[in-house]
Amino acid sequence: MSRESAASKAARYLAEGRLVVLRVVPGEVDATCRGDGAVYQVTYRRGLWHCTCDARGRCSHKLALGLVVAPSTERYR
Repeated sequence: MSRESAASKAARYLAEGRLVVLRVVPGEVDATCRGDGAVYQVTYRRGLWHCTCDARGRCSHKLALGLVVAPSTERYR
């Protein structure tokens, strides 16, 4: 069995209702994302994405938020 990609995991998190957007103001978004092992804090601040998970760079939690916030304009790094 192959490993699930970050992009498909992000889409699954959205479909399962695991992403909760908590706050939106111009240039900033705060959310939580329930991953497969814990709940992570995910933020977007003026062009920078951050997640409290241990992944380096691109993670499914940031990708899930990116699908909601900027579906075609950002790279979620």
